[in-house]
Amino acid sequence: MKRIHALLLIIFALFFVTTSCSDKNDPIDDSNKGTLIRATFNPSSEVFTLFYSKGATETVKATIDKTVTPPTATATLKDGTVISVIDATKEGIATIGPIPPTVDENKYVNNWIFEEMNIYYLWNNKIPKSPDFSMKPDKFFNSLLYTYNKNSNPEGDRFSWIQENYVDLLNDLSGVSSDEIGFEYFFARVSEDQYYAMVTYPKKGSDAYAKGIKRGRYIIAVDGKDINSSNYRSIFSGSGSKTLSMADFVLNTAENKYQLKATGDVTIQMEKNFAETPVYMDSVYTIDNKKIGYLVYNFFATDKGDDTHSYDRLLMNTLSSIKSKGATELVLDLRYNGGGRVSTALALASALVKDRSTNNILVTSEYNDIVHAAYKKEYGADYNKDYFVDKVQGTSIAVPALNLPRLYVLVTGGSASASELIINGLKPYMDVILIGETTYGKNVGSISLYEKDDKKNKWGMQPIVVKYANSRGESDFTAGFKPDFEVNEFTALGNRFVDFGNTEDPLLNKAIEQITGSVHTRSAWKKQIATFPKMIEVEGSNSIFKDKSRFEMYDDVRGETIKELMKERN
Repeated sequence: MKRIHALLLIIFALFFVTTSCSDKNDPIDDSNKGTLIRATFNPSSEVFTLFYSKGATETVKATIDKTVTPPTATATLKDGTVISVIDATKEGIATIGPIPPTVDENKYVNNWIFEEMNIYYLWNNKIPKSPDFSMKPDKFFNSLLYTYNKNSNPEGDRFSWIQENYVDLLNDLSGVSSDEIGFEYFFARVSEDQYYAMVTYPKKGSDAYAKGIKRGRYIIAVDGKDINSSNYRSIFSGSGSKTLSMADFVLNTAENKYQLKATGDVTIQMEKNFAETPVYMDSVYTIDNKKIGYLVYNFFATDKGDDTHSYDRLLMNTLSSIKSKGATELVLDLRYNGGGRVSTALALASALVKDRSTNNILVTSEYNDIVHAAYKKEYGADYNKDYFVDKVQGTSIAVPALNLPRLYVLVTGGSASASELIINGLKPYMDVILIGETTYGKNVGSISLYEKDDKKNKWGMQPIVVKYANSRGESDFTAGFKPDFEVNEFTALGNRFVDFGNTEDPLLNKAIEQITGSVHTRSAWKKQIATFPKMIEVEGSNSIFKDKSRFEMYDDVRGETIKELMKERN
């Protein structure tokens, strides 16, 4: 009996040691899994998921620090690598790297943030006088903002933002992104907790574009996993490859109906440092003896950050080509254009306006009292007026004069800032006919603030510094511009898209109808559309809205001059 008791004790001890060594809270050994390339965090399970270069995955329990607001989550691996997120209440990509900054390091950055915001921020008179300098820089920055509230403060700030690395911020503003999936999309709910991603357009030059990920195709799973409320915000991020399970609307000729059917898998590579070109496509149609130009322009940028003005040159050449082909009307497609650089917006508006005169004001700018006083002293009372131009600012690139009688603009809730500046600025001079859905509603712009040579501070800020109005002083479009002809591109063809430039596109079709004065009912419109599954767009899931830089209006007309003036003043 004693031998049996002793044997049981040994077995129990071995069991205890074995289960203790496999405790999920222990650091994990990833030496046989390759290099750690990515980590994600799930707030509901409080677990990090680790992804290794050899394809292995691992989960590790996080340590939650609830003494800070919001709580943080960290885990330390066996080799000392720290995995962390700064907000343990949100799902997303985790940081792989050094331990987060100390309170003293935070204070150093926060002092800089506080000083710069008090000088440049449009609402600098609303900044708290005694903020908490011990907070993490992004939280500190947000604590200074004159926060927007739909009911109590509708004129407040919805748009200022900050990034931990100013190089990434500048790249984002130029349309250069790392870990890029290669297409824009939005999610639609098909059941209680299953989403499909619908491609709004593929980005030319990406692997996704080359592999046939076209506008209107559906992605129903990624790497064999359904898309749901837990992963939809992060499922298209990361590096390496993604296997996309595709579905398409296929015409059932027997029933004369389009039906959504699975059409196989496509494996694509994520893009590193991908530069998207803003001029997406152009065309000229001859319909009912009318020459109609069409231009899809997806964001306002001068170049990809290399100071070549290559995108400006491409835009002006494209407009010149449309004019040379005899177009007397133009449909400008800004449905996914969230904004960009003001100098490019000034050039585009100048090319389109009727009877262009460089003596006419396109836009006026309003800054805070400090910036206003310094600029007025240096440049006079009219410093804040921008006129129509013959050349792109700072270049010899000529701006063509299309001298349009009117302008048709295709818009959605994704049309914002510099797109709305074009609409607002041209309204005093010509008819601007909007087709689609109500625009976003952004009448303010920003500048980039950063310290290039400060090793202790790599943060970059994009605070709102200016409010724009047209020559009549009109700037009240924070609720967006309502269309003259309301058309929902998602529902018009029964949850189905056609390619840009296809005259069966419901927005383009409506513009052609208005130009020619005759209804052009297309063959695809006559088909019955299968409505199952019924798809409802998931609020806030449009990929364009994930990238704040795409909804920015960057003051590159006066921004650098303002910074120089402020440095001299101090």
